[in-house]
Amino acid sequence: MFVQCLPIHIVRIVRIGLSQCFSLRGDVFPILSILVTTKERITNCSLSLSKFIFLCIYTHSFATKISIGNPIAGDSVDRSLQNKQDFFYSEVRKAHARHAHDKLALRVSRADLVRSSYRATRHFALADWCRNFDVSFQGEQGVDWGGVRREWFSQLCAQLFDRKFGLFVSCQDSPAGLVHPNPDRPPHLKLKHFEFAGKIVGKCLYESALGGAYRQLVRARLARSFLAQIIGLRVHYKYFEQDDPELYLSKIKYILETDLDASDSVPEIYFADDVYDSSGKFVETRDLVPNGSTIRVRNDNKLQYLDALAQWRLAARWRPETDAFLRGLALLVPPHLLAIFDENELELLACGTDEVCVADWRAHALVAGSGRDWERRLAWLWAAVGSFSAEERARLLQFTTGCAQLPPGGFQELDPRFQITAAPTFGALPTAHTCFNQLCLPDYDSYEQLVRALLWAINEGGEGFGMI
Repeated sequence: MFVQCLPIHIVRIVRIGLSQCFSLRGDVFPILSILVTTKERITNCSLSLSKFIFLCIYTHSFATKISIGNPIAGDSVDRSLQNKQDFFYSEVRKAHARHAHDKLALRVSRADLVRSSYRATRHFALADWCRNFDVSFQGEQGVDWGGVRREWFSQLCAQLFDRKFGLFVSCQDSPAGLVHPNPDRPPHLKLKHFEFAGKIVGKCLYESALGGAYRQLVRARLARSFLAQIIGLRVHYKYFEQDDPELYLSKIKYILETDLDASDSVPEIYFADDVYDSSGKFVETRDLVPNGSTIRVRNDNKLQYLDALAQWRLAARWRPETDAFLRGLALLVPPHLLAIFDENELELLACGTDEVCVADWRAHALVAGSGRDWERRLAWLWAAVGSFSAEERARLLQFTTGCAQLPPGGFQELDPRFQITAAPTFGALPTAHTCFNQLCLPDYDSYEQLVRALLWAINEGGEGFGMI
């Protein structure tokens, strides 16, 4: 692989460069779009040489030098995402330019929406998926001028990704849980249904690429590890903090912070994982590495163990389901195009943002702090949130909770509740603990300084990505 031959130092261009790169105006900004987090992203890259070269050329013309100065939070980052989105939409339109977008009648049953929609589309070729679905519900007289189609997309996505349906499931037993493919799905749900779900997500992205009234969003709260696999990233144990906070707090964090070479009082942990079915019944003990049941976890191999656990629980356990979903998605969206986004950006692209009500946010936030200085700091925070755009509020929500979307009941259904605590620092960037939905806010000299720090944190403060 050509990509595998690249020295790792070449790919470690920080996200500041990414933001600056996509913030250049005109026809000269480059699309250097293979994002990486670690060396594993390089060595596990499955891109062909031709796709790699495609991703490393300029969109319209070559630029011989990129000047990276001090980034300005907010504006440059917003342009970065907008430019990547515009490029993505343009390439998707080009990929299907030969296919007409004329109307295609689609008749479905509201009472049996998923099954009737699958049956209506199961024999569709690519050209059919590119057409403009003229949706009608059986027994209803609505004429589809766009509203009926939007309702079909919305309701279908809501049902497909609802944990109660069984195709997707969350690690948490709460409405706020982020969903991933369900390896223990009911017997009537097959891999073809995951492929269908991928096609629906691809159709939403394709319609959005056409712009205007065609834009469709995916109503889903997708797990970060699942989003990572969609864009080709290798999962790691840090994803547990957002996808399975209970396991992260009870096991992952304990292993990281405990001296496993200490006395005999430390529990014995081996390179194996007990598997239970959906009812909680023990199924088997799974070796995470060959003969893992005999290999004890010590300080010198604990990170290897956590990596193996993440590969199993967050990827390998539902690999067939994920692969089926990606096959469906790839029908309409060339996989290499998604590599220009990170997980957070992909969620914003596909799922959009909820209309976040600041009053609801403020009413249900738990605040830990006291004193006149803290009250001033808190007032500045709410003033900043009130002045933010919808995307900036979504990024703040994403930064603190791990997801840009709220549960159906809004902030009152977040579990745990959104928390704001005083950080014992001055002038530093805000931090977050997504497993607690907690924002830690330092003190600042002025309102303007708080806004700059907050925007910088929510736009650049997540897991960093580089690019080739």
